[in-house]
Amino acid sequence: MDQLAPDYDDLVRSAREDKGLSQSDLANELNEKSSLIRKIERGDTLPSDRVQTKLERFLEINLNAEGSSGDDSEWSGGSSSGSYTLGDVVKRKD
Repeated sequence: MDQLAPDYDDLVRSAREDKGLSQSDLANELNEKSSLIRKIERGDTLPSDRVQTKLERFLEINLNAEGSSGDDSEWSGGSSSGSYTLGDVVKRKD
């Protein structure tokens, strides 16, 4: 799949809430674990391509970077808004 939108976690959470579903309800609808939905909404983990497709279809959203409503200027080289750091992207395996 394409690159994931930087605010994918917020997109999933707000779309789920708009449908009036709990994280557990969404997990049941997608046949996934509710812990996975929690991790995705917190931004702790990226959804696999399969899970991303399920989320997009069920919640009627687009999680691709070019399809998101966000402005990509913060991702262009040179100017840093300070909202993302390397620690937000990289997970250490201690």
